[in-house]
Amino acid sequence: MFNTRELCQIIILAVLGFVSTVLVGQVATMISGIPGANYLLVIIYAIQTSFALLLYNGRRWRFFTQTTLFTLLIIPTYIGGIPFDVVSKINLIVNSFLCDLVFNSVFNTFKEKNKLVWWTILATVVFWSLNPLFGVLIKSLFLFPSEFMMRFIGILPFLFPVIIVESIAGGYIGYTIYERIKKVVEL
Repeated sequence: MFNTRELCQIIILAVLGFVSTVLVGQVATMISGIPGANYLLVIIYAIQTSFALLLYNGRRWRFFTQTTLFTLLIIPTYIGGIPFDVVSKINLIVNSFLCDLVFNSVFNTFKEKNKLVWWTILATVVFWSLNPLFGVLIKSLFLFPSEFMMRFIGILPFLFPVIIVESIAGGYIGYTIYERIKKVVEL
């Protein structure tokens, strides 16, 4: 299914995501104690998401596999919910499955029209906008309402503009990074 090079890319990007989570991504929630505060730093993940989607060049299931591996690695962190709570992290896997399916289906259309920058920005915005929505949906189905969830739902409307703006910026930055190094990556 995957060749060795693709498998290495998947693992490296998942580990890079984990390292950025440990060093930067979970800091907002740890300092403030506010659930969902880590979405204030979504630009870091948006850059990684857009770069990964472009790196996989429209090939299916690479992004899904990378996000699944990333999700397994972040189980002990505050990203997506309480540490060591597997259910609170499932939204990343569900979201990556749907985004991989939908956006890699239209990749060639955007590539033929030389509009990959728009594809990247759109995919990144949709992925990071749907992530908290899937999180609320999954957590409300499997977990009892708690103070954590109620505070997260209360802050969610304020986070959406931040998520969208940072996803647009991160999508564009990821695209420019990919464009600068694509000759090295595509060897």
